[in-house]
Amino acid sequence: MSDKSPFSWTYDRLPIRKAVVFSLVVAWFLAVIILYSDILRLFSARPWWEDLIIVLATVAVPILAWFELGHSAEANRLRTEANDLRREQNQLQDTMGQLMVDHANERNKLLEQIASNTQKPVTPAQRNADTLRKHIGACASVTEGQGGWPSTPLIAEVNEANIVTLFTPSGGSNPQATGVPVDCAELDIVEVPHGSCPLRLHVRRRYGSTIQLGGITRWENRNLPAATPTFNKGGNVYHATFSKPGSAETRSLHIYASADGSNSFMLEPSVGERVVGDNAEISRRFMLLEVNYRAAGFNRSGSGTGGSPHPLFIW
Repeated sequence: MSDKSPFSWTYDRLPIRKAVVFSLVVAWFLAVIILYSDILRLFSARPWWEDLIIVLATVAVPILAWFELGHSAEANRLRTEANDLRREQNQLQDTMGQLMVDHANERNKLLEQIASNTQKPVTPAQRNADTLRKHIGACASVTEGQGGWPSTPLIAEVNEANIVTLFTPSGGSNPQATGVPVDCAELDIVEVPHGSCPLRLHVRRRYGSTIQLGGITRWENRNLPAATPTFNKGGNVYHATFSKPGSAETRSLHIYASADGSNSFMLEPSVGERVVGDNAEISRRFMLLEVNYRAAGFNRSGSGTGGSPHPLFIW
């Protein structure tokens, strides 16, 4: 049975035990007083040593009970102290746990602050690359040097090195598709629409050579055989030379017709990439290069025509 009797001699029922012992002592004294004469007659009828044993046993019971009460009181006092120490231990453990949580939170804040302070600042190239990645597949209005591009290329891709490729598909005045790589650090971007183009780009300097992509109309087809540029070179139909006053440096532009007589020409500059296109496209590219040459201090020092099967718009 788990229930304790009210007369159970356990240390956690000290008030009850005190009452019981006190009652027994009182009953013992009353019995001695009431039965005093009978006790004397009983003792007189026995040998003295038997009476002594009875008296000692009778007196020993309340004395031992009193000592037992003292021991119970001491045990209860020690138990109370143990409970107080246990509560203090629990409070210390709670305080230690809270301190550990606070320490962990403070450490995490410091780590976040350290990580934030050690992050590399965003460079202009990264900002431009992030802007361009939001407009993959869209066209862009592009200027370069003192003039603008005659076509509106598509923003084809931006690689991990922050190099953007501006793709001009084949079609219309562009018989040859091209891809122009530009370092995003060498771009000025204005997010103001120009016609159907959501961005305006100014190319300060190209990255590497222009990629000739043949007759493809989609950037995804750049690895197909159709992306291989082909041109059956015919005779020279126009040329121009440029010189810079006070310098021995020169520039030249040569235009070649297609050998089959189709409306396809190749513009071959002395510095830069060859361009293939129809008469209108080649004329625009020729004049754009001349504008750039003149802006760099070069003047046309000579020119000539070899007769073109299709008119060139050069003056």
